[in-house]
Amino acid sequence: MRTALLACGAVFCCCAVLAWHPGAAQAKSAGLDGTERKVVKLVNRIRARHGLRRLRASRTLAHAASDHTGDMLRAGYLSHCSSDGTPMATRVRRYTGARWVGENIAITSRRRGVARQVVRMWMASPPHRAVLLSPKSRRIGVGRERGLLGGAARSVFTVDFASSH
Repeated sequence: MRTALLACGAVFCCCAVLAWHPGAAQAKSAGLDGTERKVVKLVNRIRARHGLRRLRASRTLAHAASDHTGDMLRAGYLSHCSSDGTPMATRVRRYTGARWVGENIAITSRRRGVARQVVRMWMASPPHRAVLLSPKSRRIGVGRERGLLGGAARSVFTVDFASSH
C-alpha cells in the first residue's frame, strides 16, 4: 500500500511539473538546443517577476535568429543589421508578419553558463532590458552558434522577439 501511494505521489509530482513548465516542451518543438531553451526559460522567469506574460518559443523566429547569427559569424561582424545592410526589423519581418519586433544580440568567449551570462548582460543594459521586458512581445526565437569572430572562438547569440501579429 505504501509503495502504491509513493508511486501515485511520484506520478502526480511529474504531472504537476509538466503542467507548471509547458514552455519546455514547446521550446524543444521550436527546434531549440539546450542552451537556447535555457535562454527562453530565463527570459520567461524574468518576465514573470515583472508581471509580464510568458513568451512562446517560435520556430520561425528561431530560424530568423539562427540565420542572423550565422551571417554575423560568416561575415565577421556584430550588428543588428544584416551583412548586406538590411535593417533588423525588415530582416525579422521576412520570417514573421508581426507588427512589433525586437532583437537582442550578444557575444561571449565562455563555454559554460553562457545562457545565464547573456541574459544577465541584456538585463544590465537599458536598451536590451527594454526589449526583453516589452509588454508587446508574445513570441521568442533564439539562435546561437560558436565560431571565430575577431580571431577568437566565440558564442554568438541572436534573440528575436515579436508580437502575436
